[in-house]
Amino acid sequence: MSLERRLSVRERFFEVAFFGKPDKIPLSLWEIRPATLKRWWSEGLPYGLSASKYFRFDVYGLNSVNIISHPSEGFKWEPSETLVNLGPIPPFEYRVLREDERYRIWIDSLGVTQIGFQEDWKDGWSGFATRTFIDFPVKTRSDFENIRKRYNPNSPERYPPKWREMAKRLNERGRAYLVSMSFSGPFWWIRDMMGLERTLISFFKEKDLIHDILDLYVEFHSKTLERALEEVEVDYVILNEDMAYKHGPMISPALFRDRLSPTYREIIDFLKSNGVKVIFVDSDGNLEPLLPDLLETGVNGITPCEVAAGMDVNILRRKYPKLIMMGGIDKRKLASSKGDIDQEVSRVSPVIKSGGYFPGVDHAVPPDVSFENFQYFLNLLRKVCGWVE
Repeated sequence: MSLERRLSVRERFFEVAFFGKPDKIPLSLWEIRPATLKRWWSEGLPYGLSASKYFRFDVYGLNSVNIISHPSEGFKWEPSETLVNLGPIPPFEYRVLREDERYRIWIDSLGVTQIGFQEDWKDGWSGFATRTFIDFPVKTRSDFENIRKRYNPNSPERYPPKWREMAKRLNERGRAYLVSMSFSGPFWWIRDMMGLERTLISFFKEKDLIHDILDLYVEFHSKTLERALEEVEVDYVILNEDMAYKHGPMISPALFRDRLSPTYREIIDFLKSNGVKVIFVDSDGNLEPLLPDLLETGVNGITPCEVAAGMDVNILRRKYPKLIMMGGIDKRKLASSKGDIDQEVSRVSPVIKSGGYFPGVDHAVPPDVSFENFQYFLNLLRKVCGWVE
């Protein structure tokens, strides 16, 4: 590939991912959440304007069109008019069961009952909400058989009326931007149905039920997504898992190999056989103990590489030379001094130069980061990645 001309976002992505020779390094930049925006609007960001538009994330970020829609815990969900629907059909009825000045208890579109602070939810999600889960829709075999009906891959609603128009646009010759899919990994999918505690207990006490839920995971996703992958060339997939804490994963490597690895292999084989070249697992916390097994299943990327949990991209690069990484820059440093920001960007610079790394904040930018500090950080990172002379 000639590098005399300016590469597109898509070309640049693959040059970085597969250790080629990109002209610039795309940054891992995601939408800034409401609580942080609220602060920035008082510090210089024009009121009502998103940070992504103000800073032009589309120019030097991973400009990607995600073609998947599905509900997330906590939210009332409405299916998209253009995106592939991976949610329950019908979704569970969103209901507020009880609320007062401080708390609310509600059931979301996944059927999960939870309690949270009004200040985090009453005017829309704050972006950093803490809540306690009370109940989940699957507690028995009978519950699972009922919820299975909501995950029928042949439901006509899986592909909305405007999908054909969307697919046609995404297949334009010489497409310069990326197309992606982002959906729950197997562990997250079970957890949404059963909750973390019941899931972990069921790995040992209800093995047949876990086996059947994982079989449904593969069957549902492969049959639903087959059409999308035939009609649109998808560049990368993110499997959302959040399966680790600060000090390690929620499950042991042995348990992963025994319970989850076969499911991972099946879904990843399906994706790769349909042309997907890059598959990330998205998990906060220290995922490193599971990395050898994840790589064995065909995963070739991770995000967001949370520094506070010990996910140092320099160490990861030495241990896993071909691992593709996103994130890896300590969000806590952005709330500190400009000198600390300089040191943090310098810390990851060798990995940026090594390839296979899209640098960015190691999770959402929290509201203790000032607008001034974020501007300083972004300008510095753009310079290191070749966007500014």
